[in-house]
Amino acid sequence: MRKVFVIMMMLAMVMTVSAQKKWSYKLGFGGELKSGNVNTTIFNTNAGVERNDSILAFDAGVSYMYGLKEGELFENNFNGSIKFDVWQYDRWSPFLAATVNCNPLKMYDYRLNLLAGVKYRIYHSAICDYSISGAYVFEHTQYFESIKSDPALADKVSRISLRFKMRQKITDVLSIKHTTFYQPAVTNIAGDYVINSVTSLNAQVSKNMSLGLNFTYEHNELVPAGVEKNDYITSASLNIKF
Repeated sequence: MRKVFVIMMMLAMVMTVSAQKKWSYKLGFGGELKSGNVNTTIFNTNAGVERNDSILAFDAGVSYMYGLKEGELFENNFNGSIKFDVWQYDRWSPFLAATVNCNPLKMYDYRLNLLAGVKYRIYHSAICDYSISGAYVFEHTQYFESIKSDPALADKVSRISLRFKMRQKITDVLSIKHTTFYQPAVTNIAGDYVINSVTSLNAQVSKNMSLGLNFTYEHNELVPAGVEKNDYITSASLNIKF
């Protein structure tokens, strides 16, 4: 896993030499504290870097969410991603991407996805952007030793990824973004599929600062015994871009 990210980072350094625009960076912080009928503490943070060019776009990011409910851990999730888009402003745009998720509460040490596909831009303007994409996905999951013998759980799965994405500016300071992935397995186990849907509202406070509200739905059809198939996540954050 480490070798994959090292190679992709080296490619990014070489391929972005010709880019004309500067790098941009972002940091995000959020949390929630409740007491009374239910006592919960939630902390989330994210960081990212991106560079855009008419030939190549590159972005990478990490995020972490930690949550306690009535003193017990109910959220402990680390995510990392890296993506290359070639000719991103054209009607057709090929891309490569990799994501890694570490979530011990779902009974695995990490889940690595490698994607290669093409994006089709339906419509684009200064206030909106609509696109769909298709990709091949190789998924590798490092399950806990205690459940590796479960025949319903394959550590290596090939998937087809179908994605819809939209970005719409509502006002000068408010925008909405939505992305939905549907990823059925094409090998190993019939009936295995993943759905991931994220809707984000973003309010620009100043040139470099914004407030974000995110709604996430995740569905994994095949999960270890005792793990829920559905996850619903609502998070708020203060984001700084520079």
